[in-house]
Amino acid sequence: MNIHPHVAIIMSVYVNDNLEQLKLAVDSILGQDYQSLRFFIYKDGLISEEATNYLNEVSENTNIFLFGNRVNFGLANSLNYLIDVVLRDMPQVEFIARMDSDDISHSNRISKQVKYFQKSPLVSVCGTACREFGSDAANEFNQVHQKHDDILKLSISKCPMIHPTVMFRKSVFTRGFRYPTETRFTEDVALWFELLSAGLVFGNIDEPLLDYRLTDDTIRRRLGFRKAISEFTLRIRFMFKLGQFSPKNTVLVFARLVFHLLPFKLVRYLYKNSREALK
Repeated sequence: MNIHPHVAIIMSVYVNDNLEQLKLAVDSILGQDYQSLRFFIYKDGLISEEATNYLNEVSENTNIFLFGNRVNFGLANSLNYLIDVVLRDMPQVEFIARMDSDDISHSNRISKQVKYFQKSPLVSVCGTACREFGSDAANEFNQVHQKHDDILKLSISKCPMIHPTVMFRKSVFTRGFRYPTETRFTEDVALWFELLSAGLVFGNIDEPLLDYRLTDDTIRRRLGFRKAISEFTLRIRFMFKLGQFSPKNTVLVFARLVFHLLPFKLVRYLYKNSREALK
């Protein structure tokens, strides 16, 4: 076994991303204590001139690969494009990791996830806990469930994986899986359900290896009718498909539907004061 397998990190950038936050995100990947990295960045539509100049500058690093399109096609399409590029052009890559353009990876994140995979040969998807920051509603430690059975059971009523912390074995994508593009702001949850349905094994490292930026805009993006209906129908469908139907899960899925339709101020209050119940 290669003790230092190659890892590809994929990240999408779009027009509303803050330049200083983007720099922190990129620096956190370039500052990893793991050396065998390739960093793939996709410009999803036109972005600011300052951000464009910055990305052009950092892409002079031979381990950074920059792509883009003048039209915004959304996160799922951007990530799928980068996955296809990695599979086509980087046969030596064994793992593909996610990163968001406003978060900060701890310097040992990638090395710890690679070690986890090496010790857990049956696991195909590995996430981590995180530390939230950027709002008084943030959690100092956002805990995750570690074992596959717990992740499966809780997937119907909760979000079992923190998306920007996730690393995949490349084999997940060589089997043909990609981020579903027909959902509304739920491409990550939809992918987890598809992979769980296919019998892939999940795991989490219960240690914060990423600082997750939680702002009022983050909370707002989780609300709204279209988002609520998209997630509700997804959870109901997979509750049956994954054999997780129960009166309790049914109530919890309906509760999530109501939650996504609540006024922003009330949701923000709940995030700040009742996070354990909302996880």
